[in-house]
Amino acid sequence: MWFKNARLFQLNEDFSLNAEQLSDALKADALRPCGPMEMVSKGWLSPFGEDSDLFVLQSGDAMLFNLGIEEKVMPAAVVNHQLSQQVAQIKQTTGEKPGRKQQMDIKQQLMNEMLPKAFVKPKTVHAYIDIKLNQLVVNSASQNAAEDLVSQLRQTLGSFKASAYGPSSSMADSMTQWVIKDQPPGGFMLDTEIVLETLDDNKGVVRGRNIEHLDDQMKRHIENGYLVTQLGLSYQDRVEFVLGHDMGIKKIKFTDVVLDQLEESSIESEWQLLDSQFTLFSLEVRALLTELNKLFKQ
Repeated sequence: MWFKNARLFQLNEDFSLNAEQLSDALKADALRPCGPMEMVSKGWLSPFGEDSDLFVLQSGDAMLFNLGIEEKVMPAAVVNHQLSQQVAQIKQTTGEKPGRKQQMDIKQQLMNEMLPKAFVKPKTVHAYIDIKLNQLVVNSASQNAAEDLVSQLRQTLGSFKASAYGPSSSMADSMTQWVIKDQPPGGFMLDTEIVLETLDDNKGVVRGRNIEHLDDQMKRHIENGYLVTQLGLSYQDRVEFVLGHDMGIKKIKFTDVVLDQLEESSIESEWQLLDSQFTLFSLEVRALLTELNKLFKQ
C-alpha cells in the first residue's frame, strides 16, 4: 500500500472513533452499484476485498480506508452527435431549426435515454487517519478529489471537522530560500524538479525538470519576483517527492533503504502484504510529515 500522492487535512479535534467503530460506520454506508438513472454512486470499500466485513485496516495509530466511486461514462462527442442528428431531422421536417432551449431539452432527453446503457467507470481513493499527528492523508493528486472524500466521510459520520491546507505564500518564500541557498533545512535535499510562479494576477509559471536549481535562467526568474511553488526533494535518503506550497505532496517514491525493510519472502497472503506495506508506509510518512510540520509550524 504505497501512496503516490498525499493531500493533507488537519483534524480540528481529536478523532474519537476506534478502528472497529469507524469500520462499522463505513460498512453502513458501503458503495452500492450505480443505479440505471444515476450518473455517479459513492460509498466505502473494504481494503481487504469485497468479501470482507472489515472496512478499516489499523496499524498502530494509523487507520486505512477506501472510498469507492462508480461513475457513468457518457462521452460528450457521442451525445452531441445524437443531438445534431435530431436537430437536423426536426429542421428537415418543420423547416425550422430548434432554438437553444429546445436543443437543451432534447439533449437532456438523450442523456436520460443513454444513461441506463452507459458504461460504468470504477475508481478507488485510498486514505488514512494518523491519530498521532491528528491528520487525514488522502492518496490523490487532485485537491477536489480529496475534498470529495472528506465530504463523503463527513456525510457518513455525521460530523468530521478537518481543514485543508491552502496555498501559502510564506511556504513558497521558504522553499525559494532553500533553492537560493542550495540547502534545505533538516534532513532534506534538493532534487531536480521545480516550478516557479508569480503569486499575483499575472500568474506566470515556469517549470523545470532535470536541471540545476540555480542555473542562470532560474536566477533571473527569482530576481523578477517568481517564487518556488513546487519543489522536488528527498528526505533522509529514504523517500523522494515533490512538495507544493499548499502542503500537497506528489510523486512519492521510497528508496531501497525503505523497500529493503519489507521481507516479502516471509509474507504468506496478500492481506499480510497489505498490512506490512501500510505499516511501513505510514511510519515513514509520519516521520516525513512530522518534520514538515515543524518546518512550517502546522
